[in-house]
Amino acid sequence: MPRIRIQRLESELFKLISTVLTFKVRDKDLQMVNVTEVKLTNDLAYAKIYYTTLEPNVKKVQLGLERSKGFIKKEIAAAKFMRIVPELIFKFDDKAEKARRLDEIFAKIHQEEADTDEN
Repeated sequence: MPRIRIQRLESELFKLISTVLTFKVRDKDLQMVNVTEVKLTNDLAYAKIYYTTLEPNVKKVQLGLERSKGFIKKEIAAAKFMRIVPELIFKFDDKAEKARRLDEIFAKIHQEEADTDEN
């Protein structure tokens, strides 16, 4: 399947899932969830949905997403832009946390360099 079509479908899924999570899902555990990226496999059978949350308990959010998976798949089917609704796999996106840790490490390195330059 051409990659450009997959990218278009990923974009459509991103918009749809973001809208569903924001406006249609009533689960209180999913109020602070943001979809960051959607990746489809080449055969369109699986969709990895990366998300972030302000909720400190990520496992609770993950369970809420697993509970809402059927509803989200039903909304994808109702949108009628894919023949087969992909199996949804929700994954916590820890890029922001990793970037924050790297910033801390770089700040520590810069501080150590500044301390050695003064001596």
